[in-house]
Amino acid sequence: MRDNIAFRNWLFAFAATAISVVACIAYVDRPVAEFFDGHLRHTTTWVWLDRALTPLDIAVVTASLFLLGCGTWVMCGRLLSSWTRTPLLCSWAAMWATTAGIILKRIFGRASPDPTYIQNHLYGFRLLHDAPHWQSFPSGTAAISAGIMSVLWIIMPRWRATRALTVALLCITVVITNYHSVGEVIAGTFLGTSIGWMTVQLAAPARLN
Repeated sequence: MRDNIAFRNWLFAFAATAISVVACIAYVDRPVAEFFDGHLRHTTTWVWLDRALTPLDIAVVTASLFLLGCGTWVMCGRLLSSWTRTPLLCSWAAMWATTAGIILKRIFGRASPDPTYIQNHLYGFRLLHDAPHWQSFPSGTAAISAGIMSVLWIIMPRWRATRALTVALLCITVVITNYHSVGEVIAGTFLGTSIGWMTVQLAAPARLN
């Protein structure tokens, strides 16, 4: 019964996300991109915000190396320590979110806020259009950070507010720097949250016959 309720809530969240994304595409994304380009581009604040995104790239590389290390350790006939469960789940979620983001970006062919819209005045989607600056939907930053946060939200309930705030700040940063639009961040957050939840569910022993 609890699983049915959880799935129903997920469907509601999916519908709300879809409606929000469509509304952002129609009314929000372009004005927001123009505002931040006019007020923050080429400022010191923009430079510092851009640098603040670097740790996420490091986190993805670390997740990949951690999975590789754990896999090698097991192949050598050794058992993993109990402490590895949480970082393993976070790493799986991060890599799943990374892969899903890359695939979806190429499927949707979404124009990036900058330079495609701001500089070239092109806007919209070109499905299966695998070209530079047409791979913006959904936000990978939002998906990866939300995926990790979702895992920690479930298995380590303490400090939930701090983790949620961290994800929110990362999402705000990519919008302010015009790496992604508001709609792309909403879609990426939903994708990452779903992946984190599914990762924990798939790892549960009760899911296997």
